[in-house]
Amino acid sequence: MIHVIVAVFAVFGTLWALSIWLVGGFSIALPGVTIQSHDPLRPLAIGVVAGVMYLVTKGPLNVRRVTTALAVLLALCPAIAGIARNSWTAGGADQYAYVSQAELWLRRNLAVQIPLAATAPWPEPLITFMPHGFRPAISGPALVPVTAPGLPLLMAGAKLFAGHCAMFLITPLTGALLVWMTFAIGRRLDSDALGLAAAWLMATSPAMLAMLVAPMSDVPAAAFWAIAIYFTLGHTPRSALFAGLAATAAILIRPNLAPLAVILMVWKLWVGLKASPTTGGETTDGKTTDGEITTGNKTLVVPTFRSAVDVLPLIAGTIPGCLFVAWINNALYGSPLASGYGFLSVLFSVSYIGANLERYGRWLVESQTPLVVVGIGALLVPVRAIWRTHRQQQAARMLGAIVIVVWTLYLIYTPFEAWWFLRFLLPAWPAMCLGTAAVAVRVGQTRHLALRILAFAILAAVGVHNVYYASTHGAFPSGEGDHRYVSVAKMVEQATDSSAVIFTGQHSGPIRYYAGRTIIRFDLLDPAWLDRAVQWLTAQGRRPYFLLEEWEMTKFQERFSTSNVLGTIALAPVVDYRAPGVPGRIYLFDPARPEGGELITTPPATADPRCVGPSPLLHLR
Repeated sequence: MIHVIVAVFAVFGTLWALSIWLVGGFSIALPGVTIQSHDPLRPLAIGVVAGVMYLVTKGPLNVRRVTTALAVLLALCPAIAGIARNSWTAGGADQYAYVSQAELWLRRNLAVQIPLAATAPWPEPLITFMPHGFRPAISGPALVPVTAPGLPLLMAGAKLFAGHCAMFLITPLTGALLVWMTFAIGRRLDSDALGLAAAWLMATSPAMLAMLVAPMSDVPAAAFWAIAIYFTLGHTPRSALFAGLAATAAILIRPNLAPLAVILMVWKLWVGLKASPTTGGETTDGKTTDGEITTGNKTLVVPTFRSAVDVLPLIAGTIPGCLFVAWINNALYGSPLASGYGFLSVLFSVSYIGANLERYGRWLVESQTPLVVVGIGALLVPVRAIWRTHRQQQAARMLGAIVIVVWTLYLIYTPFEAWWFLRFLLPAWPAMCLGTAAVAVRVGQTRHLALRILAFAILAAVGVHNVYYASTHGAFPSGEGDHRYVSVAKMVEQATDSSAVIFTGQHSGPIRYYAGRTIIRFDLLDPAWLDRAVQWLTAQGRRPYFLLEEWEMTKFQERFSTSNVLGTIALAPVVDYRAPGVPGRIYLFDPARPEGGELITTPPATADPRCVGPSPLLHLR
């Protein structure tokens, strides 16, 4: 009876915490008393403690019948949170880049023509018309996207079949897929207990939670690499083919991680050819695999032709992704090996290793606790105490290699300042979660009740810490968040004519997408040309405006005030907006009306929907 009561508390506490997290809390006024709840951590703590008590009282063997349901619940929780807190916005640079490229795929033309750039008189005019996420085409006055095609293709398919807003569901849904596949890998590798523990760590990971609310490629890439790992661990040519197809999808989303496919291929070939005498070489379901001969309590893994050629379907499944990326790169950037982001010598350098190692290491330990370091060690040194069979040790080595490759690729990449750039490492997260969970599960499988309780308590505490870290470090922005980009764009649309040209920086993409206005990047315009560019545009009948965040005004003045009268921004704004819950203000200035005019301070009704579609003028100017 006790285990039934604690199970009810576990489910109720978890659902209560999720509800508060999604809606931000509530207050109920009753006669003589007010019931209110705004802190999701307290009910979550109750649910976790009750869950630990249930696991301790029932034991791992009795949990087996409910692990699938628990794994589904773990997968759904972050997805629901990601949908509930979704930005539904092509806001920042990366988000705009992915969403706008999806629109271009639906138009079947990845080039955006900029006729005005052909006649503009200032130096290098084309790049000044370039919103974030785009670069000049190899010929003609046109721009092309810099981001990889995988996520935009998924988003384009979602919009084609389910409408505009469906594009923003790709990331949270692949978040659920990532958690589920982490569970599935653990179950295939060892047991339901390992899968469930690893899925718990994945579902509560701050780096993943932070990426669920915006259309970004990090979570989808990690999800498809997790699928590839799962099928690579299979024993049939069909599994190898599915692994290759998943790798193709992952490469399309994040091409620079293509070396992970090589890791899977080499591991598959190595396992197929290597003959090793092992003790207890059965799989976790008690069956031997192809190429194994069991004698007494020993299993001899014998190289077979079939096991060696299993790698061929994996290679065949991976090739299409590599060829498609090469074709896109050649068409857009002039070479199959070119990158939309620029020269690799600028993006990658061994001189970045020191700074990145310090930052990523510190952020990892702060957000995931030092236990994750133990988990990585368990992969790099796969001892029998944790990985009990030869097959598990082989798999641990593959997971360790994946961690090494992902970390190496980003340790030499351009350094960043914010903790959520751990997102780059998410393809290694399933491996790290599995290593961490394996250590905890082995401790929890001892006969000592105290150690079992300790193992469950540590896993629970790590998950609670992860959620707390995510909620207190901006994983789910408060206030208007990224929707402010829509609000500002619709205010600009209201205040300007459709032929207007907007000098801006941070808002370059959303102004094109939601207002349908031509933009000029002030940070890319020659410092001596502001006044003359305004005069030339006015002469062309294209009225110019300046749209600046409060923090951008200083940069604007520093860039232009020395050589330009307008560089001092001695103008009164025509739009003055402070987004709720977001620091700073956003201003729109009209050089033709230095005294300002009727001031717009609130967004129009067209900005009210949570999910706003693109302007009808998108890509036409």
